[in-house]
Amino acid sequence: MNVQRPDPSARGGRKEKNGPRSDPAAPALCTNRPRAVRSPRSMSLPSPKMQTGAVVRVGVLLFAVGWGTNHFVPLLLVYRTRMSLSAVDLGMLFAVYALGLTPGLLIGGPLSDRRGRRALVLPAAVLALAGTALLAAGAAGVGLLLVGRLVVGLGSGAVFGAGTAWVQDLSDGEPAGTGARRAAVALSCGFGGGPLIAGVVAQWWPRPMLLPYLLQAAVLSVAILLARAVPDAAARAEGGTRAPDGPPSPRAPPRFFREVGIVAPWVFAFPSIAFVVLPALVRPRLGGFAIVYAGLAAAATLAAGILVQPLARPRPARRVAVAGLVTGALGLAAGRLASSLGSPAAVLVAAMMLGAGYGTCLIAGLRWIGATAAPAARGRVTGLFYLLTYLGFWAPMLLAALARRTGDGATLWLMTAAALATAAVTGARRWRSDEPCS
Repeated sequence: MNVQRPDPSARGGRKEKNGPRSDPAAPALCTNRPRAVRSPRSMSLPSPKMQTGAVVRVGVLLFAVGWGTNHFVPLLLVYRTRMSLSAVDLGMLFAVYALGLTPGLLIGGPLSDRRGRRALVLPAAVLALAGTALLAAGAAGVGLLLVGRLVVGLGSGAVFGAGTAWVQDLSDGEPAGTGARRAAVALSCGFGGGPLIAGVVAQWWPRPMLLPYLLQAAVLSVAILLARAVPDAAARAEGGTRAPDGPPSPRAPPRFFREVGIVAPWVFAFPSIAFVVLPALVRPRLGGFAIVYAGLAAAATLAAGILVQPLARPRPARRVAVAGLVTGALGLAAGRLASSLGSPAAVLVAAMMLGAGYGTCLIAGLRWIGATAAPAARGRVTGLFYLLTYLGFWAPMLLAALARRTGDGATLWLMTAAALATAAVTGARRWRSDEPCS
């Protein structure tokens, strides 16, 4: 008697729609690395050359927006002198930027998961451009500067989260960590190049409260036009759909806060101390070059952050984070010694060490997101990460408050100890991104 063998692709008399099931004895797929699903729009990038061109265009946009957020740093000295602004006024200008940045980061990323990166990033970049226009007219009064900083923060926050996710989407299929590295380099170039250019223009060109903004506005306008040609490669959820519609959720993925969450504030704590605190400690030695020196310190800090990132490429994200925290701690200690010597050159060396800490901590966080966040949630998780990083901008104000009781030197030693303690905690924990495939 002939016995018909059951079809291996059938189960309960029905044939599997998606083909035969995998062998149960086969090795399991790595579950901590989400599988990218190609969407019809993402298939519109038919060649690696075109995909690289798209990444470059979005990277230029991130660079231009990053420039617009940080070129304000050396101009503070101009405003203090020409508009007789107090320390409280300057603090308000920093705080109002963070006020606008928060909703941009919290809402922009989740909305881009649902509506697409392009649909969110381009209008947000135009909003940041409008903020630059307001700042260009800020010589009329501090109120206009406050509104301009608020608008820049709102637009920039949305661009940072959704734009970084856009670069990661466009880099799908590349080696692990490529998208994170590309986004980090683009932002770091803007963060560092903006203050240097603005410092040079404000130091030696006429109209120091106008020309720096016009220059950045021209670059940002061109970047927006270039990015319009990039298709929306927003990642799709399983089954070919975007994240489900509904209110944007600020929820963090599992273990987010106890892994990268404690590292994130140091990302901008290190460079903000290099920008604001250390140059102030050697200002009497700078003479008439205080403005350009502020820009040079910012550029040196973030240039180091860019140069160190290739070294982090082959290493796990957790080890990269530990290395960044230790390097930043050494930079804080070097800054304390440089300030006691009163040496502007030594301060630049310390600033570069702090920049290396910034770059490695930033790339560690973005690589954690790339390894653990589902593609359809990248915008949301990236926005949460950036929101925590910007807490580091309060570090100079914290140090100033502590210095009233302990002195400038002691506060830097306290920050050094705190960075080393964070490194110890991070090194003792296993991260989700470190879980091996088996």
